[in-house]
Amino acid sequence: MDKKQDRLKQLDLLSGLGAGVLGAGIALLFADCLESYAVPILLVGLIAHGWAMFAKGRLDRQAQMERPMWTVAAEWACWLLLAVLAVYLVAGVF
Repeated sequence: MDKKQDRLKQLDLLSGLGAGVLGAGIALLFADCLESYAVPILLVGLIAHGWAMFAKGRLDRQAQMERPMWTVAAEWACWLLLAVLAVYLVAGVF
């Protein structure tokens, strides 16, 4: 992978993290108003993010794109965190 593609992936990751932090900040500002919608919002986010990660990974593999090790590690860490969040949500429902 050339430096430009690596830099683009880094900026994609930073953009996604920034969007997540922004969303968390907005949720904290309106915590009282959004409390009853917390689980549905989390589920929509979990499904949307999980699907996008799956589809992007599939496209990368089909294009046989070289992936730096840090992107593979970040992807697996994200899948692990999504699984922990899913287990937490399911445990809270039951």
